[in-house]
Amino acid sequence: MYKKATFVLMSIGALLLVGNSASAKITKYESYVTIKDATKEDYTIKYSASTLNDNKKAEVHTDASLFRGDEYLTDVQGNVKVSDTYTYYPHGQRITYKVKTDHVESVGTKTSDFKQSQDKVTYDPKDWTYNKVSDEEAKQEAQAFDNLLTQRANEIAADTGIDLSEYSLIEKTDVWEMDKDLFKEVRELTGNLSKGDKMPQIHLHESGESLYVLRQYADGTNTAVEFMLENGKWEKK
Repeated sequence: MYKKATFVLMSIGALLLVGNSASAKITKYESYVTIKDATKEDYTIKYSASTLNDNKKAEVHTDASLFRGDEYLTDVQGNVKVSDTYTYYPHGQRITYKVKTDHVESVGTKTSDFKQSQDKVTYDPKDWTYNKVSDEEAKQEAQAFDNLLTQRANEIAADTGIDLSEYSLIEKTDVWEMDKDLFKEVRELTGNLSKGDKMPQIHLHESGESLYVLRQYADGTNTAVEFMLENGKWEKK
């Protein structure tokens, strides 16, 4: 049996006009993961981004991370319109592979825009023939993944002694919109993944004044770094 499954997510940003000069954010970004053949160990991660920023020093850097379930496998990095193929160990049980990609526009050392794209593909060794996933199956897969993330967060909370009962999972894009300085620190804490680490999580309190960055490493170590909003500024505890 042969199957080629490719799923693409693409988003378009907006061109901003200020006075007589044009200043653009990230205008196009996408990423996707492909499983090519049931008899081979090929996984293809592709990603691209572009900007219309009028500053000649502006550039977009991409960082795509591949996860099996919520377990980190590898990442690929590069500049605009870069792709590569990576080979890993044999396929096993039915599992969903996810790719989460950061697209960061910068001018010099200053980050000027941030976007994220993601994609997933599910491999099922029982039936390699491509069949369109029903809406109900898609919902079940999404719920299963949400349950996995909740389980992981509960493990970290129990080990570190924190209470997440009034917190909700958010993305780095949400942090970018909240506070650019906080985003920089959160991005540093969620980076530098090693094979076997679990997907980093960011949880925001319902008050909007407390945030946790949760990590579970390949060796089982758990960490929870807290930030608190004090006098209008986010401070690491």
